[in-house]
Amino acid sequence: MKRRTLILSFLALVFVYTNASAQISFTIAETGSKVTVSGTSNLHDYTLVSEEIKGSADLFMEDGKVTDIKKVVVTLKTESLESSKSGLKRNAMKSLQPEANPIISFIAFDMPSTGKVAGILNVAGYDSDQEFDFTSELKGGKLHITAKGKVKFTDFQLDPPSALAGTIKAKDDLDLEILIVLEENK
Repeated sequence: MKRRTLILSFLALVFVYTNASAQISFTIAETGSKVTVSGTSNLHDYTLVSEEIKGSADLFMEDGKVTDIKKVVVTLKTESLESSKSGLKRNAMKSLQPEANPIISFIAFDMPSTGKVAGILNVAGYDSDQEFDFTSELKGGKLHITAKGKVKFTDFQLDPPSALAGTIKAKDDLDLEILIVLEENK
């Protein structure tokens, strides 16, 4: 009887240990990360991209997969958003006002369900609660995380930009993709 209890206790301990998530701290790698904002106007589609991403993450992981979030912080300089069309960048910067709002940030504290991440996105000085689709993959010793979702200019009390005296006007809806490459803090 004593031996059976000992074996069951050992198996329970092994089960608990192998199913426990470990909290790991990461920093965003200097290369490989980017934020992409895509939208459309009454004339054409457009994209703004920044590859100057900074931040950190405290995540719970199990078997190379993210199981929960303690905190994720992603920041970029507003002026780092680039477009192949100089007029588009100029109009975007008029709306975003980088002098007054130099940083765009996303701070996540929650995974409300598998494949989702929730947090606060700050653009042009306004916070908006957002939820994005979320995937993670461990490649080459680095954790690659992608968050995708829909946002609106009006989520941040911004009017969609326009050009040529309002004849070209951006639509309110935007697609946002955040790709971050994380390196474990040693």
